[in-house]
Amino acid sequence: MNKVKNTLKILSTNWVHFVGFYVTTYLSLILFKLIGIEGSANEEWNAILFLSLLTIPLLFFVYGLRIIGGFLIAIILLDIISFNLKTSRIKLILLIEWLLIIPPFINWAFEYEYWLWITLSISFLITQLFRKRKITKIIKK
Repeated sequence: MNKVKNTLKILSTNWVHFVGFYVTTYLSLILFKLIGIEGSANEEWNAILFLSLLTIPLLFFVYGLRIIGGFLIAIILLDIISFNLKTSRIKLILLIEWLLIIPPFINWAFEYEYWLWITLSISFLITQLFRKRKITKIIKK
């Protein structure tokens, strides 16, 4: 029963990815405007700085619902499998999860020249490292 409880606690740490994606998307829009990447270069600063705070969740849940759903299913399945088999190598497990999940996003970045996929992939790695601390605490208890 304790193993199931720990697994559920580990799964609950995935919320950090969505916060990271939100912050990364906001900062990426600003960066893309500054360096003149097509799409953001045509936007007004007011739209990027203020309106995007409201439109980013719409982007995720309207345009990216299938992608976010697939991402969530993949990360949950990998967490369940990984942390029930071996819990001593947390950082390695999280890095392997990252390596297994990001290839399609990197491919889409270059295929569609939608560079947000690159920054979101980096964000996913950073949020995985944030999760490491929380998961370590859960397993040590």
